[in-house]
Amino acid sequence: MPDHDVIVIGAGWAGLSAAVRLTEQGHRPVLLDAAPQPGGRARGLTIELAGLRCQVDNGQHLIIGAYTETLALIARVAAPSGPAIRRAAMRLDAVDGMRIHPSSAPPPFDLRGGLLRAQGLSGRERWALTRALAGLRWHGWHVPARQTVAEWLVEFRQPSSLVDRFWLPLCIATMNTPPEAACAQTFANVLRDSLGASAEACEFVLPTRTLDEVLPQPACDWLLARGATLMLRQTVRALRRDPASGLWHLEREPAADAAQAAAHIAANTAAGGGLRARHVILALPPANALRVLSAGGHGEPAQRIARLGEFDHEPIVTVYMAWPADVRLPAWIMLSEQPATRYFGQWLFDRGEQQAMRIGAVVVSARGRAWLAQDDAEERVLTIARQVSTQLELPMPLDARAIVDKRATFRCTPDRPRLHVDALAGALPGLWLAGDHLWPDYPATLEAAVRSGRLAASVCAAALRRHASLRDDQRSTAEPVDGPR
Repeated sequence: MPDHDVIVIGAGWAGLSAAVRLTEQGHRPVLLDAAPQPGGRARGLTIELAGLRCQVDNGQHLIIGAYTETLALIARVAAPSGPAIRRAAMRLDAVDGMRIHPSSAPPPFDLRGGLLRAQGLSGRERWALTRALAGLRWHGWHVPARQTVAEWLVEFRQPSSLVDRFWLPLCIATMNTPPEAACAQTFANVLRDSLGASAEACEFVLPTRTLDEVLPQPACDWLLARGATLMLRQTVRALRRDPASGLWHLEREPAADAAQAAAHIAANTAAGGGLRARHVILALPPANALRVLSAGGHGEPAQRIARLGEFDHEPIVTVYMAWPADVRLPAWIMLSEQPATRYFGQWLFDRGEQQAMRIGAVVVSARGRAWLAQDDAEERVLTIARQVSTQLELPMPLDARAIVDKRATFRCTPDRPRLHVDALAGALPGLWLAGDHLWPDYPATLEAAVRSGRLAASVCAAALRRHASLRDDQRSTAEPVDGPR
């Protein structure tokens, strides 16, 4: 008999989404993660700025109004006081004077009016922008297969000035991939659900403090209150399936700090060793999922498993800066990227006041490799600080620190692997995958992660119901029937 009906490996946003969905379906999943805290790559952490400890996120993860599944999940598990988020009307402001704000007209004319009245763009640029979006809408938001964003921009005759000032930063912000490599169809999907929808879909949704309070911690509290089990500091080193019993065996490394692991949730969560389950949802980044499955020695499905290693990754850098509290920052603003002067900062977000300091976060996405190629790490950070100071006419910050995630996201190219949550279920029954790389319609986003987790849980729950029904039928058939003596 299995120790558990279903185990979810990975407590990032995909794994949390899967565990919540399974619990809603009446199951009591076990959720494991190697880290000391849930949230995966979208979680809070403590850093030191100007000698003081500040609570920030491990990266500036953007949520917009179009992330319907993410917002629904946040609302579902929120504390009685409500979700720890604030919504702000969409507006695109840039340091070069470009301003795009929605008009007061009803949807969908609110965004169209905003584009037509955009400040800082010439009449030719405004017309080219609206023509490109209208062309996508006319073609049902479909573009030729294997086309890149750069090729699509040429096809729709977008002026180079508009590409540099609008399309390039928007592509990098949403796809984490430069236009010359980014998948045009995925970009069209993003535009369809944001600029092609309404101003509400484009609203920015920002944490009131850190992402921990938005989903990871409320979701864990919600799961524990409903009988689920959370096991942190639990590294799964191999995942094997016993063909005879059909059970999955999880081989774990002993917890590095058993006392902390046990104290976090319950006394039985700290031990290493094995666990068995009827079904497993593997909600890990592709490289980690590949490692765990490869260690299991699965024979024929090895070729399919190897596809998890075909994703190419991009680093993302977030530079946190601290100024005196009386310094005013825009809520968010597009910076002017200038590679020739090593100004790689793309967006600045105001992260509020802490420790009598104003905290700002600058994002470097799709240019992380170029940023990291600079020899002097301290000079890299200082250059971004100079960029912000120069372009926003601000004093130099008191301190700055970079948070680097070298495998933060996959390159969203037309030829990337197109895997689904059931990619291995045919060869390896009872195994489902989850993660932002398993929602091919979208790039690597929190919404893709949440949607994949919910879908993996739904198909897993359906399989559990079929197994329970079969088991009940077998029991019914095996029961003795009274006959004549």
